[in-house]
Amino acid sequence: MKNSNSFFKISACLVFLLLCSSCIKEITYELGDQEDVLVVYGILTDQPGRKIFRVTRTNPFEKQVDSKPVSGVTLVAIDSKSRKYPFVELDPGSYMLADTLFQAVAGETYYLDIVVPNDGHYRSDLEIMPAATHIGSLRAKSQRVDIDTRLQLLVDDKIPSDPQGVYLRWKVTRYWQRTSIDFALIFNDFFRFKPPVICYMTEFPDPNNIRLFGSNRRDEFELKSQEVLNIDNDDKFFERNVFEVVEYRITAKAHDYWNNLNKVTNQSGTIFDPPPATVRGNIYNVDNPKIRILGYFELAAVDTARVRVQRELFMPFPIPEPCLPNYRNESLADTYYYTPECAFCVNIKGHSVIRPKFW
Repeated sequence: MKNSNSFFKISACLVFLLLCSSCIKEITYELGDQEDVLVVYGILTDQPGRKIFRVTRTNPFEKQVDSKPVSGVTLVAIDSKSRKYPFVELDPGSYMLADTLFQAVAGETYYLDIVVPNDGHYRSDLEIMPAATHIGSLRAKSQRVDIDTRLQLLVDDKIPSDPQGVYLRWKVTRYWQRTSIDFALIFNDFFRFKPPVICYMTEFPDPNNIRLFGSNRRDEFELKSQEVLNIDNDDKFFERNVFEVVEYRITAKAHDYWNNLNKVTNQSGTIFDPPPATVRGNIYNVDNPKIRILGYFELAAVDTARVRVQRELFMPFPIPEPCLPNYRNESLADTYYYTPECAFCVNIKGHSVIRPKFW
């Protein structure tokens, strides 16, 4: 009896393993050659100003180096009436629309024509310029997480009635201030030391998280408390910050492109993540339309809002003083035991001493 029970258990295990193996299917992803792929990206909006397009080539993933700029490219935007809007090359791989007063017209169609030396002729799919939407309000909110706080930026919008749907994308820019140490006040020597310099820094918080919204509702409705940024607080909040939110009303196709890009760039580290393959855009080879390159030619109606953030927003959780002397670090003796960035803010990479107009 004992032997028969053992035989039954072994048989059951074998059957289970066979069943499991039959459920496993090998899946392979064709990632293709990641080297030397053409990438074109740019956006035309309904606002005047500089419109910069970038043309580059990719490098192998394992090299982890910047893309290579492509020079000598002919770029022309063309509308439904065959009017042409040429670009001029500013720097290698950087092209600006020559007419800085150009404003894309709602309902008009445009496409991008591209000629790359020793490579070929490319065009984008036709894109239709969406009508404008406007940010109803933008507010900053402190969000408590355990014993710390985070910053939330929330947008309210009035979504118009549109049978084609409404699709939005948001881009957030952070401006923060750092004041150099006032050595004249510390040492009471206003002849030896100049007044402290104030610097202004610009950065793009949470750049890999693309904030999107899409709706197929045909009626008008209110979009309430749409989160467009959620970041940890840090010592940059010790002085004033200004957050600028640009809202782009985009097409359904552009929304799909950014949504797919979001899935690739924001992996959670599970087997259910999409493979790290390239996201194809709306630009194709004229001679072989099946060949599509990377990047996207985008049209968008734009609205902008800004909000100031002071450290009092995070109370009762204080923002730590970022610039305290460290008398134990002898390497800081030349800057009176302050870090160089604190002693003289001009040491901060990407600084500007020009105060922004909206400050």
